[in-house]
Amino acid sequence: MRIKKFRGKTILEALNNVKKEFGEDAVILASEQVKTEEGTIFEITAAIEEEEVKIRSNLKVFESKVEESYSDIREYLKNEVSEIKKMLAQILNLQPENKEYLDLIEKGVPPFIARELIKANPDLTEFISKAIKEKGSVPHSKYQVFIGDSGTGKTTSIFKLAVWYKYKYNAKVLVISLDNYKVGNNFQTKRLAELLEVDFEILDLEELKEIEPVFAKYNYILIDTPSLEKRLLISDLEDLILKMPFLRFQWVVRATEHYEYVLKQWEKIEKFPVEGIFLTFVDKVYNSLPLLWILDSRVPPVTFISNGERLPEDILKAEEETIKKLLLKGILNLNQKEDL
Repeated sequence: MRIKKFRGKTILEALNNVKKEFGEDAVILASEQVKTEEGTIFEITAAIEEEEVKIRSNLKVFESKVEESYSDIREYLKNEVSEIKKMLAQILNLQPENKEYLDLIEKGVPPFIARELIKANPDLTEFISKAIKEKGSVPHSKYQVFIGDSGTGKTTSIFKLAVWYKYKYNAKVLVISLDNYKVGNNFQTKRLAELLEVDFEILDLEELKEIEPVFAKYNYILIDTPSLEKRLLISDLEDLILKMPFLRFQWVVRATEHYEYVLKQWEKIEKFPVEGIFLTFVDKVYNSLPLLWILDSRVPPVTFISNGERLPEDILKAEEETIKKLLLKGILNLNQKEDL
């Protein structure tokens, strides 16, 4: 600690001298009037930690350096403004391909798709057809586990698909629910299964592994799951695929979901055997251009489309012409909603 005496003709002058050297953090230890040859003056004994003195000293040095380098700062700012002007000039004088890219972004096309479109330079129909062909077709696996967020329509989609298999292929289908968290919901689901005449079981993960022997009598096993990451953890999926490696996954995604969110979700599940995307709430889409993310090479192909709330009618197999009609309505009919 540093201690020093400060004097002044008035108490205020003495205090100002303390603040000038020690700053606001000074501690007043004593004050008194002292008689000198020049008359009575005020004397204040003050103290401050040495570290505070160093800080104030360094601050003065810094301020001094700032003042000395003011011309350099001015020059730096001048150069920055010049660079900003150049950038603005480039933006205002866009090349044709850049204008086309920005036009696609403005219409809602995801940036990574817009870049591919500009690079390939085909018309949109040709681009969509090529992307769909490159993704190829998806087999109808016997064991399908439906995963996705809450509210994506997993349960409804499963029963639509179960009835589709039943009547199109005369197949025997078993629907299994692993969602044991909503008792009332399971009662309704069981009633729905009875109305549709589809075999239905409510199990947990351990019970699922135990009933494997009965799977042989069915053509398709469709497994419903709780909300991904809320009720069903990634670690649960890892354990499930380890114990039952023959399972394949269907990722249920709302067509109205933003592509950035969808791709972040995909990063969490891409290590699993996800065969396809079951696209739901397609009937709620007005401008389908943001949906072009489904053509991205990173994600699996779309297998089925749910285009309404009617069960079991509103389901479409995601064939090339169906997907093209869905994606192109964003350009062909922006002013009028069109049903698939």
